[in-house]
Amino acid sequence: MLLAMCIAAFALAFTACGKSDNSEPGVVEEDDTAKDEAEEPEAETEEDTSDIPASGKYATLEDFLNSDMMQEQLDSQVASLEDTGLTAEVTAEDNKLIYNFTITDPNVAAALDVAALQSSLDSQASTFESIASTIPLAVEIDNPVVVVRYLDSAGTELVSREFTPPAE
Repeated sequence: MLLAMCIAAFALAFTACGKSDNSEPGVVEEDDTAKDEAEEPEAETEEDTSDIPASGKYATLEDFLNSDMMQEQLDSQVASLEDTGLTAEVTAEDNKLIYNFTITDPNVAAALDVAALQSSLDSQASTFESIASTIPLAVEIDNPVVVVRYLDSAGTELVSREFTPPAE
C-alpha cells in the first residue's frame, strides 16, 4: 500500500508539468484528474509484487526506479506527455530523484520563458516536496531530494530547483 501511494505521488509530478488548457501563454497547470486519482487510489487488485524486497523497501532509489512496477508507471506517464511539447526522463543519483523535462516543441519553448518556468516550479513546490517526503516510504534513504530541471531541446538547462520534504 505504501508503495502504491509513493507511485501515485511520482505520477502526480508528471501531470504537474503536463498539458494545460489555459489560454495564457507560459502558464503550466496541474491536471486535476490525475491529482484526484493520486489522492483516491483505486481498490487494489492483484498487484505484481515480485520485485518488492522482503523488507518492503528498496535499498536505493535506482533499484526503486528500475523495478517493474515503477517502469510500467513511468512509461505510462512519459507517454502521457507525448503531445504536450515536453518529454520527461526520471533518474536517480544517490539520494536525489531527478526529473528532466525537455521542451521539444518550439511553440511551447517560445511561450515558456525562464520566468514562467520558475513560476511554475514555485506553484508546484508542495507537489515535489510531497514526493520527497514519500520516498522514504519505499526506499531505505535519508535526506531525500527531488530535483526538477527544465531543459531546452539542445539539453541546455533553463531552470533547476531542488525540493526536500517540508519541515514538520
